[in-house]
Amino acid sequence: MPSTNGHSPDETPELVALYLRVSSEEQRDRETIEIQRGFLHEYCRLYGLEVARVYADDGVSGTIPLHERAEGRRLLQDAQDGKFQTVLLYRLDRLGRSLLVIVDAHDRLQTAGVALRSATEPIDTSTPSGRLIFQMLASFAEYERETIRERTRAGLHRAFRDGRHFGVAPYGYRADDQGRLQVVPEEAKIVREIVSNVAEGSTLYAEAKRLNDLGVPTPGWRYGSRAKRAGSKLWSVMTVSNIIRQSAYSGVHRVKANGGKDIIEQPVPPILDEPGLQERAETTLRQNKRYPNRKNDRDYLLSGLIRCAHCGGTVAEHPTGSRGKKYHYYVCRAGRTKALDNGVPHETPYVNAAWLEELVWADVRRFLNDPGEVLERVRDELGNEGD
Repeated sequence: MPSTNGHSPDETPELVALYLRVSSEEQRDRETIEIQRGFLHEYCRLYGLEVARVYADDGVSGTIPLHERAEGRRLLQDAQDGKFQTVLLYRLDRLGRSLLVIVDAHDRLQTAGVALRSATEPIDTSTPSGRLIFQMLASFAEYERETIRERTRAGLHRAFRDGRHFGVAPYGYRADDQGRLQVVPEEAKIVREIVSNVAEGSTLYAEAKRLNDLGVPTPGWRYGSRAKRAGSKLWSVMTVSNIIRQSAYSGVHRVKANGGKDIIEQPVPPILDEPGLQERAETTLRQNKRYPNRKNDRDYLLSGLIRCAHCGGTVAEHPTGSRGKKYHYYVCRAGRTKALDNGVPHETPYVNAAWLEELVWADVRRFLNDPGEVLERVRDELGNEGD
């Protein structure tokens, strides 16, 4: 006589593993692990299934592959050990939120001889029709996720363009209650000083030293309208450089979105009123980088004037050091990476800078003392006494 659960008394019930998952976002919407647990246990009671194990990944994103989740990894290992025949889910998207994650989990379970079943969808991968529906619903799950992501991205971009700010506010600003950036007067004064000084010819190092000598607090971090969190104790060259290049100070904050793929221009109150001031400061930085004049730098008199006899490339300066002592050379750097026609890189000797410069200066002095010989040779080469 059949039992109330649909199985005959001597029939062995199917062993199933319950897999439960919610992300942190879903927890906020009160879709908890306990709701899934209660539903699946009732499902097993109605259909005469025996629960072998329960695996619950609480607060885990569905974009993470099953084998990289703590409970998912344990489930796959137990599946390999043959501890159950089927994995029962509340819904297919509990397994994953992308087609790749879902199919990967299915393939790993299938290799272990374990089927998938959904308690709320007609999915049972132990049958051909169930596998077909599984593939269709997996595709829909990924489509739904991509649609939500696209809508979220569009909404975020729209909020940025409307002037709302999220995350860390640039130095000199704080966000009001509506999320719009407002100028912080005492910080704006520091920004104007830095940009003006650099535009007039100051260096990043000089500005960082000036600010440190004056004891000006470093930018730190300010999230929205919250109180500023302290940063490093001293101003650095990089911090000053970032302030010079911050577009928000001229009235347009360029926000990186979508992993840096999208740049959104957000209107903000300007801190720099003088037209072209920031552009002049950035020009000064480029010139300082091109023509460095640091205290311990050496002037290479022949820089850019020497050509390599092998490849014709420009010979560049090459400082090096050993045991606290500095040495200066000229070297063809291209020779170490470029090959000749026969495919063999040419020799690139390190020529002592002082020796080579003295050699050239000796020729210059000889010419100044007795230019006649050189001029005669030049005339012979030109073949024209008049020249």
